[in-house]
Amino acid sequence: MIPPTLIEGVRLNCDIASAGQAGHFSLCGLLMRLRQLYKWEHGLAPWVEPEAADALDWIARRERIWDDLEEASWHTLPWGAAAIDPFAVETLNRHLITQGLAYGAGLSRGLAPTFFLGELLEERRVGELTILVLGPELARDLDASPALCQGTLIYARRQALAFYLWDHLSDPIQQGNAYLQLALKSYQITLKDLLADPEAHQEQFNAFLAGELEAVIRHEMGEALEPSLQDAFPAVLQRFPQTRLELWVRTLKDALADVNDWGRLAYIVAGERLPSLAVMLAWRPGLLPALLPELAPAFQDLMVTGDWAVMDAARRAALTRLREMAAGLNLLLEAPEAASPAWLQDELQRRYLAPLGL
Repeated sequence: MIPPTLIEGVRLNCDIASAGQAGHFSLCGLLMRLRQLYKWEHGLAPWVEPEAADALDWIARRERIWDDLEEASWHTLPWGAAAIDPFAVETLNRHLITQGLAYGAGLSRGLAPTFFLGELLEERRVGELTILVLGPELARDLDASPALCQGTLIYARRQALAFYLWDHLSDPIQQGNAYLQLALKSYQITLKDLLADPEAHQEQFNAFLAGELEAVIRHEMGEALEPSLQDAFPAVLQRFPQTRLELWVRTLKDALADVNDWGRLAYIVAGERLPSLAVMLAWRPGLLPALLPELAPAFQDLMVTGDWAVMDAARRAALTRLREMAAGLNLLLEAPEAASPAWLQDELQRRYLAPLGL
């Protein structure tokens, strides 16, 4: 039996986390996440849009709640006579997994804490990794990343991914996205038909969701097992949070997770999963296209020749180049001059950001 006070405590910590996260997003990103949070809280499907007046009233109330919680401390979570630290994930999950639930807590953008609690759909073991696949969620905050990696523990959040996918599908700029059109064609649907009547195309959307859930899991596996940034990533993050350097090192980490031998692209190539490859290329946020320039030309060759070896060769070339970049970053961080934040920032800018036009 799950104590109701535990669920209430997680939700309160989610509100405190949301208060801290709100300032880390662009206005567009914040509005998208507010919309998702409203839909989740009101039990709406991803494609059901709220009444504008209701949503605006709700946002105003949320902002007042977050203002009141801006300096609040995290609440311990009750289990029996114990009061458990909200970041003690392993302890809480020992209790919750046997009850069919899974709990997550960690750090997201700008080192902002994030929390969630959901129904456990599946627990997997892959070597040293534990993968928890969550379904409907009982508590979540503004961030709601579809997946999260913590050491050897991976969370994949199906409900959060459904909101994420729908928001991208319904973005008007996707109408001319040839990669996306190709991906959906594999599921016997067009973007126009899906947007016009999502209820009538639930089978196709759920197949699309299932395929991308596996791809997301493989990305997180790649992140968990990639050795090249184990020291450099937290070092850059701690020294330069909420800067372009954080964006760059996070993107470098994502790119390595996508192209290493355990990650998303290796999984896609091994199974010749064209829809997931097309989605991967359709939605490359921020700096990913610049950090993975090998992939788009290889995709064009694949479409002409049907030879997946071309795609794997591009993956391996990208992996070699990015690991050389990571090795250089590690050496730079070990330099005596790196003790000076100003020197290190200038050097990182010169070596890595300036070539990307940043």
